[in-house]
Amino acid sequence: MNPPQKRKWPRRAVNLRARVYHRPSMRSGDTQARLTDLSHGGARLETCRPMDPGDWITLKIPRAGKSCDSASRNIRVRARVLHQSYNKQGEVGGFTYGVQFVRDGRGLLRFALSRLLPWFAAITIVAVSLYIGFLKIDNIKYFWYHPFFNTYGLLVSTYILSRFILAVFYRPPEPTPGYEPTVSVIVVCKNEEPSIYRTIARIFEADYPLGKMQVISVDDGSTDATLPEMERARQDHPSLQVISFEKNRGKRHGMAAGAEIATGEILIYVDSDSFIQPDAIRELTLGFADPDIGAVCGHANVENARANLLTKMQEVRYFVAFRVVKAAESLFSAVTCCSGCLAAYRRSYLMEFMDEWLAQTFLGREATFGDDRSLTNRMLRNWKVIYNSRAICTTLVPESWKVFFRQQLRWKKSWIRESLLATTFMWKRNPLVAFFFYFGVIFPLISPIVVAKAMILPVLFGEWFSFQYILGTTLMAALFGLVYFARYRTRIWVYGIYFSFFYMFVLVWQTYFALITVRKNHWGTR
Repeated sequence: MNPPQKRKWPRRAVNLRARVYHRPSMRSGDTQARLTDLSHGGARLETCRPMDPGDWITLKIPRAGKSCDSASRNIRVRARVLHQSYNKQGEVGGFTYGVQFVRDGRGLLRFALSRLLPWFAAITIVAVSLYIGFLKIDNIKYFWYHPFFNTYGLLVSTYILSRFILAVFYRPPEPTPGYEPTVSVIVVCKNEEPSIYRTIARIFEADYPLGKMQVISVDDGSTDATLPEMERARQDHPSLQVISFEKNRGKRHGMAAGAEIATGEILIYVDSDSFIQPDAIRELTLGFADPDIGAVCGHANVENARANLLTKMQEVRYFVAFRVVKAAESLFSAVTCCSGCLAAYRRSYLMEFMDEWLAQTFLGREATFGDDRSLTNRMLRNWKVIYNSRAICTTLVPESWKVFFRQQLRWKKSWIRESLLATTFMWKRNPLVAFFFYFGVIFPLISPIVVAKAMILPVLFGEWFSFQYILGTTLMAALFGLVYFARYRTRIWVYGIYFSFFYMFVLVWQTYFALITVRKNHWGTR
């Protein structure tokens, strides 16, 4: 056996106060922190605010005998976040990170670039948006040659660009002093043996008083070791309540069973393959200080983002779907779908329509999927639904194309059903909300026709496909990738472009298949 290798820079135990100057995008944050495991190359850092691996930070460390609140007497150290863990009992907060100090000119250059790149991305986003607007002049100039397609081009560009513009003005809800409601966190799953224990453990690590938090796990007739994993979690966390169905009844019935025994004012649903950050529960509750708020949607990042091409595309798509689309909807308190990854509902409002929701049918058949979108739809009828970008979890996404296509088909079917139902009341809301909603329903139904007209029919008749359409699509795709790049500054941003073309040539056609098979209501992913 080889002898253990010595560390390049030996660590020593310290208890050193510091402050972190953190700029994940273009908004700064200055927060209290503590260094506990120090070496010449890096340290272990505890802080009360979340960061992401890859973020660059400035540590303001006081000189001996001085206070870190005195800026003139601080030692400034540049560092990069390498990995994260969770420590609920930490002196400063629940977030613990390993950080690497910048020690040479190359590191300082990368640190400087990390500050400049978000601004470069923002300038590029503005330039691309203006150029897209310039291209739309042709739609106006030659409008009467193809009025239908030119109208589509103008409206879809306005629709997408306005989402990006509105998202700039989004702000998450702020804390209300003294507001700390009781919560019931509910996890419903079937055959999630590999992840369910970790999901539950993360919930109990949350920075929320255990006396005000109830945790319920529901086993929906699993045929693997999901239930034993729940029991193992209960051994470690005796307050966990476990409900077990002998036969599979569906996620909706599991959600309802949890709500029935819940004692919290707020119901928080977490998917069994999602893992919340320590402050996620506290962040979710902030919005409910307003009695008109019926539901709050959290933010989901992809846990297995770097697994393969498919997961990298989903990573960018998830970020845009939350931080752009839901952020824009949240400005008008009209988020159309609270993701099952992490979402909260006011229990008293939810119980008013629980029986009706459980008995929902569509085209004469029981509704067995789209539970989260359906629940959001019910809330939107009478109450506000918002999004909190600071309530963060990570979630496992499909790594195989087969599972991915089945998931997308199920989502499209639920989108068709719930969109039809929402058309009956969305017109009563803000005019901009109505515009986004109704055109958001129309565009996916028309886009396959447009793709065929611009890309397929010309080739079939021996002509060139539309280069302008390709250019417009590429520019729109670049916007999605650049928004991701402005936040995370990794090479994954380019996969946002790949996904846009993948959607245009592959997924767009699945909408019609979903329409044809919409009455087939099996789960579709197992």
